[in-house]
Amino acid sequence: MRMLNKSITCMIRGKSIEEAIRFSFMSHKEKLSIPAAQNYANDLYYLRTKHMPSNIVKFNANPINILVKTGINLFYKMGIKKFENVESYKFNKRKKSIYIFPDFFSKSVKIDNKKFNNCCIELKISSNKYKRISKKHVFQCFRYSSKSRKPVILTYLFFNKKPKSKCIYLVFPKIFIISNGKMSKFSI
Repeated sequence: MRMLNKSITCMIRGKSIEEAIRFSFMSHKEKLSIPAAQNYANDLYYLRTKHMPSNIVKFNANPINILVKTGINLFYKMGIKKFENVESYKFNKRKKSIYIFPDFFSKSVKIDNKKFNNCCIELKISSNKYKRISKKHVFQCFRYSSKSRKPVILTYLFFNKKPKSKCIYLVFPKIFIISNGKMSKFSI
């Protein structure tokens, strides 16, 4: 049961961070600072995990602030001014209709002086100390790219605790672009 609670709180943490980043890029973003987005993520996280064991909730809440800050700064560096409303993409699989929803959608993204228009962005957060990407996330993005006919940016935020510190975390972003059946790695 403990592993299930830990997995669920990690998923809730990721969704809270995603929503805080989306909230910071809304039309009123000039009024919203990074600390306000961090508070928003923490509030969402604690509201959604109030029924979980407190030791697991506190442990998973520690890196939220640095992840929100790094995510917002990363998207600013990518030249994103605002996110569009996420539209679903429908495709049929074995006589069933399936809808896919990417995390973010931006009209214009600039990475390494290359401009990408109408991009779906998928945000993944991981504490994998070896900074390896998951095959299931790559396949998910390939599916998004093939069904939406748009480039998909797979953005990873890897975090780990700074050596010999109590609650200081380091975040390492990695960016992959999936387009036309090919995957390319970029750095910012």
